[in-house]
Amino acid sequence: MNKEFNKIFKEIPDFLSILGFVDAYLDKDNSEWVIEFMPSTKLTHSNGTIIQGGFVSGMIDASMSQFIMYESDGKALPLTLDIDIKFLKSCKPNIKTIAKSKIIRKGKSIAFTNGELYQNDTLVAIGSATNKIIHI
Repeated sequence: MNKEFNKIFKEIPDFLSILGFVDAYLDKDNSEWVIEFMPSTKLTHSNGTIIQGGFVSGMIDASMSQFIMYESDGKALPLTLDIDIKFLKSCKPNIKTIAKSKIIRKGKSIAFTNGELYQNDTLVAIGSATNKIIHI
């Protein structure tokens, strides 16, 4: 785990391991939080060929939430109030999958984020979320 991820978590949470977590970091050039996944066939339907939509949503949601946590040095917990995911293409197993997110606007108690999910540089899904920020 890199130091940016360690700023948020002491160890990898179980749900990220289930999603196939590989790494997470800040892309400073693009002001984006990036998470790399390698989703397995255990997350699929359709005879092991397509990642189930809830897991796709979870990858995007994780990226959007972690960016809020990172910016607060781990002192803010984002609770997802709503999330909207659009599935553009099938997400396949055993392919490097990249979730990228941006914070659109953040106040003291609410944040708005956008996220994108890629496989082989192809946009697979997009999302947006509203988060209630709990300060710890």
